[in-house]
Amino acid sequence: MDKNRFGSISSLSLKDPKIILGAAVLGGPFGVDRFMLGETGLGIAKLLTLGGCGVWSVIDWFTAMKRAKTANFEAVMSKI
Repeated sequence: MDKNRFGSISSLSLKDPKIILGAAVLGGPFGVDRFMLGETGLGIAKLLTLGGCGVWSVIDWFTAMKRAKTANFEAVMSKI
């Protein structure tokens, strides 16, 4: 790997899955976790429906860490 690629990968701001999970639990009905992952459209939808009347929020409690890891993987792969 050349220095340019290494520099661009090391400068990425990756999301901590535990922080995203905490945001999903504490700010779930307001879409905080979705906004933190850059999913603005889904964050607004979640905010307007108050987490899909709570159902969407509960689902996100179980999927938040996987979505954070997937977003990190996609960010790294886009730089390679």
